[in-house]
Formats: sequence, C-alpha cells, structure tokens
Amino acid sequence: MKAKNWTIWAAVLAMTTVGVGLIASPASAAGPSVASIYTSKNPASAGEGVTLTVVVTGTFQSPIGFVQLFDALSPLGPPLALSPDFDTFLGCTCVPTDHSTASLTRSFSRGTHLLTVDYTGDGPLGNLPIFGGGLVSLVINAAQSTTSVSSSMSPSVFGQGITFTASASSSGSPASGSIQFRADGAPLGTPQTVDASGHASMDTSTLAVGNHPVTASFTSDNPSVLNSSDSLAGGQLVNPADTTTAVSSVPNPSEFGGGVNVTATTTVNAPGAGTPTGTVQFRDNGIDVGLPQNVGSGGRAAITTAGFSVGSHVVSAVYTSGSSNFNSSSGSATQIVSRAHTTLAYDGATSGDFNDPTTLSARLTRTADSLPLAGQTVTFTMGSEGCSQLTDASGAASCTITPSEAAGPQVVMTVFTGDDNYLASSDNPSFAVTKEETTTTYTGPTVIAQGNPVVLSGRLLEDGTTPIQGRTLTLTLGSGGIGSQTCATGPTDIAGNARCTVASVSVTQGSQPVKADFAGNGYYLPSSDSSKSVIIFAFPSSGIFVLGDRTSSAAGSSPVMFWGSQWAKQNTLSGGGAPSAFKGFADTTSSRPPACGGTWTTAPGNSSAPVDPLPAYMGTAVTTAITKNGSTIAGNITRIVVVVTAPGYESNPGHPGTGVIIATYC
Repeated sequence: MKAKNWTIWAAVLAMTTVGVGLIASPASAAGPSVASIYTSKNPASAGEGVTLTVVVTGTFQSPIGFVQLFDALSPLGPPLALSPDFDTFLGCTCVPTDHSTASLTRSFSRGTHLLTVDYTGDGPLGNLPIFGGGLVSLVINAAQSTTSVSSSMSPSVFGQGITFTASASSSGSPASGSIQFRADGAPLGTPQTVDASGHASMDTSTLAVGNHPVTASFTSDNPSVLNSSDSLAGGQLVNPADTTTAVSSVPNPSEFGGGVNVTATTTVNAPGAGTPTGTVQFRDNGIDVGLPQNVGSGGRAAITTAGFSVGSHVVSAVYTSGSSNFNSSSGSATQIVSRAHTTLAYDGATSGDFNDPTTLSARLTRTADSLPLAGQTVTFTMGSEGCSQLTDASGAASCTITPSEAAGPQVVMTVFTGDDNYLASSDNPSFAVTKEETTTTYTGPTVIAQGNPVVLSGRLLEDGTTPIQGRTLTLTLGSGGIGSQTCATGPTDIAGNARCTVASVSVTQGSQPVKADFAGNGYYLPSSDSSKSVIIFAFPSSGIFVLGDRTSSAAGSSPVMFWGSQWAKQNTLSGGGAPSAFKGFADTTSSRPPACGGTWTTAPGNSSAPVDPLPAYMGTAVTTAITKNGSTIAGNITRIVVVVTAPGYESNPGHPGTGVIIATYC
C-alpha cells in the first residue's frame, strides 16, 4: 500500500456520503476525477458475504490500474485490477466509457467497518493516484444462527437407545459452539460441542413411556453469531416395550406327588431394554396355582407345587407388568406327570410259630423322595393265610395272621397293587414257620395198685394254655428200661386230654417215676413231664387189714397198728368202739381188689389167719364202724390208704403189724 496523503484524506472525509465517495482530482487533464465504493448490502450480517464494487471515473477515458480496498487501515486482500466498462450501442457492448470497476466479495465481523480505497493509475495518460477515496461506513450486525434437531427413532420403545442429532448453521455455513439437549425441560447430559460440520448428538435410553418434548439449544462461541434453538417436531414418543415370558419346569416329566419347580422368565424384547417388574400368575390348565409371585432378579418368578395330577398339563404364566414401561405377556409349557414309583418294604416278623398269631407289617413310600403314602391298601399273603390293611400317616400297615402250615420256609407276599396315581410295588421276604411249643402234663393217678389195671392220663397244651386235639401221648410208669411199663394214648380230646390203660401193674412197689411224653410232629415241638412220681402198692394176697378212721386221720407220720391183740385199743372209730375180739384183719371183702365204698367181714380173734408175708407198701382199709353179730365181725371201707409196713409182724396177734400211712388210694 502506498503512503497516505493525510491532507487529501481529510478532504475526502469531509466530502464523502454513505455509499458513494466523491473527490476532486488534481488539475490534470489526464487524472481521474472520482473513486467510489458500492456495497451489495448495508447493513449486513456477520459472516455474510458482502460484495464491494469500486468504480473509478476518469475525465476522458476508462481508467486503468489497480485499486486497494481497506477496512480502516487493514487491506482487504491484494490489489484489484480495474476492468474498463463498455456501453452498448447498436447491440454491441463495445462503446468505451469513462469509468472502470473492480469487485471483491467477503464477509465481515460484527461491528461498523470504515471502508476506503487507494487507486494507483497506470497507462499512457498517467492517471493520478487516489488515496483514501470512496469512504463507506459498512454496518455488520451479528448473524442469526439456525438450529435443527432430529431423532433417530420416533416413536421408540422403553429402553431403546435413541440418538438426538442437532445441526447449527449461520448464513448457510456450519456454526461453532455447543448444543444442550433437553427432554421434558431437563438437560440430557452436558452441552455437546458441535463438530466441523456443525453437528452434535446425544444418546439416551432412559426416557420413560410417554411423549417427551425435546429441544436443542445452540450456544455460539462466535460473538458474531447469535444463539438459536429448535424443538423436535411432535416430541419423542416412547411406547412400552414388549416382553416375552417363557415357562420351564423341573423335573419334566415328573411323578405324581413330587414337587415340580415352575419358573417363568420374562425378558424385554429388542430393541427395548430394562428389567421388568411386576407379578406372575401361574396356572394349571387355566386354573390358578397359588397366588401371584413377584418377579425377581433376572425377570424370574417361580413356584413349587406337588399338586399336579397324573396326565398332561398346560402350565402357563401370565406376567402383569408392574410399571407402564413394559407390556404384559404370557407363556406356557407342557408338564407331563406320570404315576409315581413306590417302594414297599416289609418290616414285620420273619418267623412265627404254627398256630400262634404273628404280626406282618410293611411301609409304603414314594421311591423318589421316601415320603410316606397314607391311605393305601397293602395285602399280605403267607401260605393259606392273608390279610389287608390301610397305611397310616407314616406309610405303615400291619395285620395279624395265624400260620396253619407245617414248620418250614414260606414267603410273605407283600403287595401294593397301585392305583391311578401310584405304580404297584411289592416285597416278598422269606418267612419261617416254626413248630409250636407244647406242654405235656401227667394227669393220671398218683397211687397205683400193683397187680391191677390202671388208667394213666395226660394233657397236651400249646404254650401251656391252649389244648391241642388229636395228638398221641406216651405214658410210662417206672424209671424206664426193665421194670417200667408204657402205654400209648388215643388222640387227645378237645381239652387236650388222653388216656391209656396198663392191664396189670408190675412196677416195683414204692415211689416210682411217672412220665408223659409228646413226640412232636411237623407242627409241634416235643414236650414231656417227668417231674411227677407215683406210689406203687399192693393189697394183701387175700383179705385186707383195717384201720380206724379217726386213728388213720390223726396218724400223719406216726405209726399205726393194723394188726395185733391191742387193735381195738389202738384204733378209734367215729362210729363207736370196736369189739375186742377184732384183731385188725378181715379175710373177706365185698370186691376184689377191695374198693372204697365196699365192705368187709371176718371171724373173731385170729380164727381168720392173716396173710404172711405182707406187701412192703400195703393197701389198708379205713373203717368208721365195726359190728359183731354172732361169730361174724363186719365193717365198711370208707378209704383205702397205703401203709409202709414195719418189721416185726407175724400172724400171731402177739406180734403186731405196724407201719406209717404215706398215701391215700381212694
């Protein structure tokens, strides 16, 4: 730029009007007279392109050379070459004018700009330079910006990611600064710096269901550009997110009575997101199962039930959203329920005596979890016996049978036949029938007359209490072997009694053992009674010796006199005194052998000679009264006792016969 001529500059300022500058050139026929600056608009906006046109008017011809535009003292770019202007004549734009032009378009910052031009002449006419010519005051106002906002997805669903994008421009060019996004009047994050293209964006996925006013407020960082804002047309509509509810069950298939865990899992369908809340109502073939269950972590709700019947079940789950952000949904699955396996375990007696009550028992449970099954029928069969019983609350059933089989191995068939809900099961343990215990007792006479028949008897009982009928006993007198006598009874009667006869007792006199035996059989154990003994005695070979009833009753272990000259004094009778002529032996009895209730007779003194020798254990008559009628003495036989005879006896009454009473025969 050439140096300014400040004298000329002052003159120019005094003469200039806005839009056109006029200046008188020095007095030279060849110098230009006017340099003017024209603006395409004034005032204009900052950043807006303003075209500055310089017109230099000469005296006789179009000036040539260069012009330099200034904003105050700052040049506006390099010098501009002038272009001559031509008028049109007869259709030809070729008529030279006295002016030339040069143009420059550029933008200006906000404020008032004082524009001047320097002209440097060129050419043969020697145009004179002009300094500070064409003074123009250009007013530049702040530029208005424009902001627009858009959504990547509207409407959207809850949880879906949304991107709000805003662009800011001024005078058709990207503006610089930042944009604050807002939803429902609340900031969405911090202000976002616009990029080189004037764009900024904000991502969010937290908007609740509803319609949300969304704005983008642009704040310019250029003083020459004004702020602006925009609202999203129609707002951002957020709809509830759809959900899917899936149902699963474990175990599947299951068994009747077993617990089944049914789980419903509710998820949010893409592009929605979030964790659903609310409740789930489980249903079995459309019927509610329990109360609604809260949806917990992971969108899961569960219920455990053992109430499914045997068959196929449509198990559904109806999800009811706990907020407006999610739509409700439902799902279902098929649950197969089979009859439950059962276990029947026998735990009763494994052995029992023939004909004794025996308790059979078992416990019925579900195989899967060992839970007891109540109210089910369990049947027990052992041989020809059987019984049934319902299980109690603990699954136990028991009943009683009485084995009628012979001793030996058996099987207890323990059976649960099953039903619509439970499969059958059984247990078949071994069972041993054992022989019944018996008690054999000798019940026959304990004082037995030698040389006479005797009826022996015994009794056979179960466990010492219950008679056994139809069995044979063996009865033995004596110690066995030589000198013993045995007989076999007929079948025991309904009371368990049986008897047999020894035709003539030959066992040695005195205390002898007696034994009753039961040999046992396939049902009963053998038993015997060898704890008893009998007195074997003999009657004299003829007649019978006599004792007074009162003497015999009072004798005890004291000796008694059954023969002698003092018999009448030594024996007392309840029926009166005895004749002194009676010495104690009666040679005739009303029966043979003598019997209680019979009678006897004899001659006085020892005219009826007594027997000799005497039995060691002698049967002796007891009488209550003795009469004498002529030469006959008589008496009754009320009892017969056994007297152990003492030494010293002779058939002479002077040698008395004495002894001790040890037993009563009858």
